[in-house]
Amino acid sequence: MKKTTPFKSAAAFETEMTSFANKFKVILAEHSKRISDYFEISCYHLIIRYYENIGYQLEVQNLRGGKYRYKCSPIGLLRNFSYFKATKTDKQGQADTVYLYHNATVQSSFDDKVFTTPDIVVSKTDTPRESTDYYLTKKKMSYISKENLITFCEAKHLMPFPELMVGFIGTVMELKPSCINGTVEDPNTEHIAPSLMMSGTFSKPTKRIRESLEQRYYVNLFDNLFDSAGESCVVSKTRIGENATLGRKSKRGISFHV
Repeated sequence: MKKTTPFKSAAAFETEMTSFANKFKVILAEHSKRISDYFEISCYHLIIRYYENIGYQLEVQNLRGGKYRYKCSPIGLLRNFSYFKATKTDKQGQADTVYLYHNATVQSSFDDKVFTTPDIVVSKTDTPRESTDYYLTKKKMSYISKENLITFCEAKHLMPFPELMVGFIGTVMELKPSCINGTVEDPNTEHIAPSLMMSGTFSKPTKRIRESLEQRYYVNLFDNLFDSAGESCVVSKTRIGENATLGRKSKRGISFHV
């Protein structure tokens, strides 16, 4: 595909989704046609590939009518959508099992009545809680509790800009404050740190912001994810070790100087 803009075509996304379906031997249910939704799905696939490349075995869960159903909105109960189970067994035979969700609502670390919905969520459980106390009506809302949140990612079909990047740090503080205050529970963990995944490319000012935030906190800020070089930062087996995890900061270092 000839690159004239930083924006991928709908046809290119549909080709990627067909490849995804063939790999996991699933049929895709109807999904949104919005490019922003396609970009979210593409980033969800990247996180699935990340876990696959660090040794997790993946299993599709909760097919709906025999089809994989993406959750392209904060609205809806998680039990009505598909997701992935990822399992890795260590040399001692201990299994680590996590669940990869798309658009899962998550409970604040500070206030049980405050919620937000990251685009990608890694959870300890595949039994989300449900509440009828969130909306004005008795409509149910499902969510991942703060105790069961492992990590999360935001996918933004946008050029990087300061308010977006700094605002992301606010979300990290609300959901995973340990990644801001430096409380590391397991320095050997491979779980990816909270990540902001953007379609556009860093400018000189925003690249400075990325470097500053990645040096201070356990976070990743990825740009140019419409390009194979950008994607390689997330999933390439030779570059995965550069990314921040919940146990280490980014190893990309300062690559841009005044």
